[in-house]
Amino acid sequence: MKPVLFQLPTPFGTFPVSSFGVFLLLAFIVAIGLTRARTRRLGWDPGEVVDLALYAIIGGIIGARIGYVLVNARDFALAPLRALMIWVDAGLTFYGALLGGGLVAWLYGRRRGWGLGQIADAAAPGLALGFAIAMIGTLLYGLNYGRPTHVPWAVVLFGEPRHPTQLYLMAAALVIAGVLLAVDRGSRPPGRLFWLFVLLLAIARFGIEMFMDSPRALGPLTLAQVASLVAGLLAAVMWLVLGRSLPDTAPVAERQPEPAPPGISQSGGGSHG
Repeated sequence: MKPVLFQLPTPFGTFPVSSFGVFLLLAFIVAIGLTRARTRRLGWDPGEVVDLALYAIIGGIIGARIGYVLVNARDFALAPLRALMIWVDAGLTFYGALLGGGLVAWLYGRRRGWGLGQIADAAAPGLALGFAIAMIGTLLYGLNYGRPTHVPWAVVLFGEPRHPTQLYLMAAALVIAGVLLAVDRGSRPPGRLFWLFVLLLAIARFGIEMFMDSPRALGPLTLAQVASLVAGLLAAVMWLVLGRSLPDTAPVAERQPEPAPPGISQSGGGSHG
């Protein structure tokens, strides 16, 4: 474990930089870069895509924090101000991040004629890759830790060998990212690739949770398993429903922008580089 990656000197003393924060930032950068590359052939302005991503990140962090506070309401009831001190416990929920980021993406995209399904499909592989990178930070910080074990690949956390569940999640997310990029071929309805991402991640999290040191919340299931079960069922339904729709849209990687009439810009806004 290495919760503090390094100390940053400031005029007011040293500022501790957390390992989770560093790898979360790196995850954002990689996810934005991949999404920006995937939307280029849609004809979307790269600068506006970056703006969209930054706003969605803010919405995602807020949604992730709200989700964490709601899940741990008892812990925050006696000290409500701790809900704002995200740097203390690094408490976030992934599904809350999807909801918060998705809401902001929808609000931003509707003014530019970008469908939420298109945005979600473009972002899905980057989200999977970013998730994998963020798991390195959770390992160093001591989050999402596994049960005590004596398997040869165990890592020492809190003074005893444990399942490296963070690395299990990282490996699963890398596989999911590869699957999404591999199946992103041919025509398909907007949004279907994203729901495949949610479905695969929910299955992976449900299974890996068996090796995590988490309390039971509903019978033999942990809270993360319950959330993954709900998310997975919703994703499966949406994936099947969208599969019945006419595939009127090519994948992000292959779609070409329609030529704009003379004198009219396709981007709808200035480029930020």
